[in-house]
Order: sequence, then structure tokens, then C-alpha cells
Amino acid sequence: MITGIIDLGSNTIRLSIYKCEDGKFRLLTNKKTMAGIISYIKDGALSNKGIDKICEILNAYRELLNNFEITDCHCFSTASLRLISNKNEVLEEIERRTGIFVDLISGLEEAKLDFIGATLFTDLDEGVLIDIGGGSTELVSFQDGEMLESFSMPIGSLNTYNRFVKKILPGKGEKAEIRNEVILNLERSKTSAIAKKRYQKAIGVGGTARAVLALYNDIFGYPKNNRQFETAQVKKMLQLLKDNGKSTVQKILQIAPDRIHTLIPGMVVLYTVLKNFGIESVIVSTSGVREGYLHHKVMKNEGCGYEPDCL
Repeated sequence: MITGIIDLGSNTIRLSIYKCEDGKFRLLTNKKTMAGIISYIKDGALSNKGIDKICEILNAYRELLNNFEITDCHCFSTASLRLISNKNEVLEEIERRTGIFVDLISGLEEAKLDFIGATLFTDLDEGVLIDIGGGSTELVSFQDGEMLESFSMPIGSLNTYNRFVKKILPGKGEKAEIRNEVILNLERSKTSAIAKKRYQKAIGVGGTARAVLALYNDIFGYPKNNRQFETAQVKKMLQLLKDNGKSTVQKILQIAPDRIHTLIPGMVVLYTVLKNFGIESVIVSTSGVREGYLHHKVMKNEGCGYEPDCL
């Protein structure tokens, strides 16, 4: 079985194509399109231009799949459509114009799928999983390889940029505003089990974690295949990238050009979360919600397994 998984996120829309064979799956290819869907939300509702943008990208992905005669396709969306007031109308319009049904998953389900996907390929028995998306941040505590509790914050790298940053990169005061917003959201977790203990390690999932790792490896001279970074070094990175100067912009453009405006807001969110839980280091997973969705909601129904060494 060859299947396409479309992840309709707040910042990017990504198509990943997998091959499932003999009880295993492997990634064949993926395509990412920067969409910035969250920027089309006005007064809580997604605008017609935002719907047009989504449909344009999904129709292009559908044509790509058709060219390769791939008929099995699954699309899901997270905070990008979960938090809008006109989600039912938007979902109906997308399906009418593209023929693609969008599975709108809750914050709890997103966290569960993140955990399933990340732990397929990451050997860590205890800690916190952190997935900073464009419009939300998912947190999952786990022990002995089992998910304990999840917590979702409606704050991410793109919506913090849109809310707090006036220029391309945030200034000192704007970073403080982002940090305070994260702390305010984290206060809501204080009544849950996720906040009742300290954790030494975390699993980082998603584009923000991968971009921070790439920047970390470049700045501190680690090989590109290094998958771990230290919390203390994230603070140093934020200090190195503390202004809107040419050198800061050039460094981000070299490492993560498509995240020129969202990387530092995402780093501030990440560092604030890491400090809150006392986390010392982060292992960045090569897989996450898409692989979790494939494994738990698609391949499980097909009687297919997974291949740990394929990604």
C-alpha cells in the first residue's frame, strides 16, 4: 500500500508519501508548502482568501498523487482549523472544492498521535514530549514508555509572531511578552499531573524543534546527524540572536529560511516550557504526528506495522 498523509497545519501544509509493505512502512518523499493559514483568520473566522489558499494547495497535492496513481490519501488538521469559529463551513467547502475530507483532530488526539509517532523511533522511558506548532503547543508526560497525561496550549510560533512581533524578529520587550503569555498558559497545567514533577529530558517534535536543533548544530559545531540539544544552550542561542541586525537575519536564513519570522518566537516558547519543567536536554524525534496518524489511524486498519529504521 502506498498512501499520502496531508498535515494541514497553521504555518505549513505538508504531504508525506509512505509505502507500507510486509508489515512495515517507510517514507518515500514529502513536500512542504508554507501557507501561514493562521494569518488569514480575522475575528476568529478563516477568511475566503484563507480557504482559497488551502484549496489551491490541496488541489496541487491531489494532482501530484494522481500523477503517481496514488489513490489512498488521508488529510488531517490541527489547531489551524480546530480553533476557528467557522470550522464546519470551512471543512465542507474544502471537501466540495477538492474532494478531500479533512479529519479535524482535537488537542488531546493530536498529543496522543504525537506520542505514538515520536516513540516509534525514540528510546526514552520517561519525560515530556513537546510539539510547538504554528498555532498550538502540545505537551505529553510519559513514564515507562506509557503516556500519562497531555496538555494543549493555544500558543505557537506563528500566532505569537502575529500577536506580539512588529518587525521580522522580536525585540527584547516582545520576547518578554511571548514568555509571559506562555507562562500564563502553563499556569493552567498546574492542576494536572503533567506539572507535578520535574523531568530531566524531553522529546522535541515538529518544525520548531528541528529548526532549533539545526541552528544548535551549526552554532556549536555539532555534526548534522546530532539529535540532541541542551536547554542551557538554547538560552545562549537566544542571547546570540538578540537583535534585528543583519548577522542574526543571515544566520536564520542560512539554517531555516522558511522560518525567518517564526523561529525566534518558537524558541522563546520552547525555552520557557523547558525551564518550567526543569528539563536539561531535548532529543529531537525524526517522526511525530504524521507518523502517529499513519500508524494509529491508517495502517492499524490495514493490518500493517512499522519499520523503525526507515526514517
